[in-house]
Amino acid sequence: MQRLKYFYKRHALTVTLLFFGLLSIAMVAIVYLQPNKILSGSDYHRIENLALSIKQGEWFPRISYFFIGGMGYAAGLFYPDAFLYLPAILRVVGLSIKESFIVFAIAINFSTFLITYISGKLADFNKKQALIFSLMYGLSIYRFSDLVNRQAIGEVIALTFFPLMIVMLTRLKKVSTGIGICYQ
Repeated sequence: MQRLKYFYKRHALTVTLLFFGLLSIAMVAIVYLQPNKILSGSDYHRIENLALSIKQGEWFPRISYFFIGGMGYAAGLFYPDAFLYLPAILRVVGLSIKESFIVFAIAINFSTFLITYISGKLADFNKKQALIFSLMYGLSIYRFSDLVNRQAIGEVIALTFFPLMIVMLTRLKKVSTGIGICYQ
């Protein structure tokens, strides 16, 4: 037991990152690796359109051609494609839309755990508290449901950065009210 504690103290960050990675894979695998699971979100056509545009050398397409029966829609203007480049590039490399989304979902989960952990550390939590905070937020039912049931990519990505936003707003409020700062 003593050796395990010593190992963890020396490699705490590596162990934490590995744990987040395995947990991210497990969360996605229990849902998406079922044989008859169908992807039903509304962003798959955007990933496919972005992949086709990249294949044709257009890295920043203005029109998504899959909307309105092929008429097109300027979706990138109202709902930016910045985070959809990872699954689109995986699609260009040869993965299926389902495989590219699975890798993307794992990356989103990992990012959520990591950003929440960093947010906890910025909120002056110790390692254990930051880990618990990260697990509570990353495993929350609403976020997980958004990812696997609704497959609302935009909302899931926004939820990834939500803890960081809250912590930074809290820090900004402390600075603006003078708490913790000594003016001379």
